[in-house]
Amino acid sequence: MRKRNHVIPVRLNTKELRFLEEQVEKSGLSREEYIRSIVMGGEVRARPCEHHTELLRKISGLCNNANQLAHVANGCRMAGEESIREMLRMTKETWRLVKEEW
Repeated sequence: MRKRNHVIPVRLNTKELRFLEEQVEKSGLSREEYIRSIVMGGEVRARPCEHHTELLRKISGLCNNANQLAHVANGCRMAGEESIREMLRMTKETWRLVKEEW
C-alpha cells in the first residue's frame, strides 16, 4: 500500500511553471520532493556547487595542518619552517579557490 495516496492536481501558467522548474533544479530534489518540502514548511536551499567539496577538503586539510603545527610547537616550543611554508601555501591556494569560484 502506498504511503502517499492523495493526488492534488495544480494548474500553473507558463511563468509559474518555469519558476517552479528553476527552483526544483537549484534544489537538486525531484519536483514532488520539492513541493512536499514546501508544503511541510521546510526551508529548501540550493544544492551546493560542485566545487564546494574540493574547497571543504582543502580547508579541512589546512585546519588539520594548523592543528599538527600547533601540537609540534607546544611540544618543542617551535615549529619547523617547512611546516609553516606548507601551511601558508595551503592557505593561499584555499583563498585562490574561494576568490575564483565564489
